[in-house]
Amino acid sequence: MEIKSLRRILTATMQEPLVLCFIDEILRGTNTIERIASSTSLLRYLRSQPALCMAATHDIELTQLLPDYQQFHFREEMTNTGMTFPYRLMTGPSTTRNAIRLLAQLDFPDRVVAGADALAAGFANSGAWEQAAQNRIKKEGQ
Repeated sequence: MEIKSLRRILTATMQEPLVLCFIDEILRGTNTIERIASSTSLLRYLRSQPALCMAATHDIELTQLLPDYQQFHFREEMTNTGMTFPYRLMTGPSTTRNAIRLLAQLDFPDRVVAGADALAAGFANSGAWEQAAQNRIKKEGQ
């Protein structure tokens, strides 16, 4: 269904003088590599069409691959009791992460939280999941 909706947007850009479109979590539910590649290509294409496109995503990669889009985000605030939102629109891409902290706050097993933390840190340092997995294995072996 989502692909058909995206196709309707493209068709509209060929038929209308200006198209206003909102895309929430573009191509969610598809594999990561193809989602990032397809989303980037599609949003770049829309940028060249008579369209004003607003796209919401949690894919940090898209914020890096689409610097010509104006970027905004809502920032969460983590407290000892959970997460809250001040609902202020901030400029630029989000730089915060919260999923692992939420796992810890909701008392997931320490092994799950530590494993996620090690994988995230490994990926952040290397940019590759393979290296992240090796770092996690080393940390668990200690």
